[in-house]
Amino acid sequence: MSMKTFCSCVMIAAWFCGPVAAWAEEKTAGEKTAEVWDKTKAKTKEVAHDVADATRHAADKVGNAIDKPDADARKVEVTVTDKGAQVPTTLRAGKTAFVVTNRGKERHNFEIEGSSLDKKFWLGIAANDTKTMQVDLKAGTYEADCGIKEHGGKEQKVKLTVK
Repeated sequence: MSMKTFCSCVMIAAWFCGPVAAWAEEKTAGEKTAEVWDKTKAKTKEVAHDVADATRHAADKVGNAIDKPDADARKVEVTVTDKGAQVPTTLRAGKTAFVVTNRGKERHNFEIEGSSLDKKFWLGIAANDTKTMQVDLKAGTYEADCGIKEHGGKEQKVKLTVK
């Protein structure tokens, strides 16, 4: 076989086999879709973890800042138990920091409402935990209680007078 014939055979083989090899490597639409879907799921999971971490970090910063009473606020110690909140029944008007400690066995909250004020913690207070709630009390009558609806109102409400 001459060199000319050999080169011609190689070129013809490359011509026919090249597209066949490329066709064999070509993925189906379903395979491409599955690959893109898997990459999308992985990236979404990664972003969700990043967002959750950032949210936790921000919530911790806010929680730590809120749990420190302002220096000019009057501190009022409050204890919540499975029977209700122990709060002074008379207070002076002004900036007040309720330092609330949960001495109960289950999660509780602290809510104060009345005289155009309705405030409670975003998240309940775990057993043996303490949180601070700052409010500007105006003269009037208020009601303080646990504020968790799942407790069915079994805790007593405390009437609070602000002068």
